[in-house]
Amino acid sequence: MQTARVRYRDVLGVRDVRGLLVSDGLSTVGDQIARIAVALLVLERSGSTFAASATYALSYLTWMVGGPLLSGLPDRYPRRTVMVVCDLLRAALIAVLAMPGLSLWIVFAVLAAVGMLSPPSDAARSALLADLLDGERYVVANALNNVVAQAGQVIGFLIGGALVVAIDVQGALLVDAATFVVSALVLQLLVSELPFERVRAAGATAFTEAAAGVRLVMGNPRLRSLLAWGLLSACSVIATEGLAVSVAREEGGGPFVAGVLTGSAPIGFLIGSWLLLKVAPARRERLFPLLVLASCAPLLLSAVIDDLRVLVVLWVLAGCGNALQLVANSAFVQDVPSHLRGRAFGFAGAAMFAVQGVVLLLGGALAEVTGARVAVAVAAALCAICVPFLPVTHATDDLAQERRRFGRSGQR
Repeated sequence: MQTARVRYRDVLGVRDVRGLLVSDGLSTVGDQIARIAVALLVLERSGSTFAASATYALSYLTWMVGGPLLSGLPDRYPRRTVMVVCDLLRAALIAVLAMPGLSLWIVFAVLAAVGMLSPPSDAARSALLADLLDGERYVVANALNNVVAQAGQVIGFLIGGALVVAIDVQGALLVDAATFVVSALVLQLLVSELPFERVRAAGATAFTEAAAGVRLVMGNPRLRSLLAWGLLSACSVIATEGLAVSVAREEGGGPFVAGVLTGSAPIGFLIGSWLLLKVAPARRERLFPLLVLASCAPLLLSAVIDDLRVLVVLWVLAGCGNALQLVANSAFVQDVPSHLRGRAFGFAGAAMFAVQGVVLLLGGALAEVTGARVAVAVAAALCAICVPFLPVTHATDDLAQERRRFGRSGQR
C-alpha cells in the first residue's frame, strides 16, 4: 500500500536524484556508443565475428575482477568523487580508442580498463541513491533508474550506429568520450557531496566483505532464486546484443541497422516493464517462468528468419520478457537487509556480468561455425530448457535469521 503512494514525481522532486539519473543516462549512452563503435571497428579490422563479440564480452567479464575488488571504493572515499573520477578516466580512455592505427591488443586492453571503472561507479551511484532516499522512495527511485538505464541503452545503440554512418568510428568514439565529460560535470553541479562516514570494521578486507556477500546470497533460498531467475532472463537475450553487428553484416545491413538490432531487446524491456507494472504485485513473480519463455520463443525463430525487419520485431518481443529483471531487482532490494546490500549487490552484479560475458564468448565462437542467427537461437533454446529446474520462491523469515547471523554491523 505504501509503495502505491510514492510517485515518480515525488522522487524526481529531489535535485540530487535528478542529477544522478541524468548522469547515469549519459554514462549509459556513452557505454553503448562505445560498444557498437568498437565492435564495428574490430569486425572491420579483423573480419572475425568472434573478435567483435569478444568486445562485448570483455565489458562484462571485467566485472569478475572489478566487481569484487573495486566496488568497495565508495565505502572508503566520497561517493560523488568516485563517480566523477571514474567518468573522467573513462572519457580519457575512450579518447585513446579514437586514435587511428591502434593494434587490436591495445584496443582490448583499453576496453578492459574502461570496464574495470564501471563497478566502482555503479556501486557509488547505488550507495549515494540509498543515502539520499530510504524506504519505498528508494525502491521507486531504483525502478526509475532501471528505466533510465534501459532507455540509455536504446538511445546509445541507435545513436552509435547513426554516428558511425555520419562521422565514422573514430568520430563516434570522441562523442562517446564527451558524454562522460558531461556526466562528470552534471554530477559536480547537481549532486551534493554528502557528509561521508567510512564504515569499516577492524580487520575487514575487500575479500572478507565479498565472501560475506556470497554467503548471504547463496545461503538464502529466496535470494538465490531471485538471482537465478535474473541470470537466466539476462542470458536469454544477451546474445542479441553481442551478435547484432554480425547478424546485420550477414544480412547485408549497415551500421545503422546494427544499432537498431542491438537496441531491439532494450526497447522490448521498456515496453514489457510498462505492461508488467500493471500486473498485481503479488502475481508478478509467479510469471517468471512465462516471462523467460516469452523471451526465448521469438529468438528461436531467428535461425529461420532472415528478414531484418521481422528480426527487429522478434527481438523487441524477446526484450519484453526480460522485464522480469525489474521485478527481480526490486524484490532483491527489499529482501536484503540494508546494512548488507552493498556486499550482496557486489556479488550479484559480478555474477550477472560474468555469466553474460561467458554467454557472449560462447555465442561468438558458435557464430563462427553456424552463423550469428543460429547462435542467437541456440542460446535461447538452452535458456528455455533451464526454466523447469528453477524454483519460484516467495519472501520468508529466512532474512530475519540472516540479520541475526550477520549482526547489525554486518560482520560474522
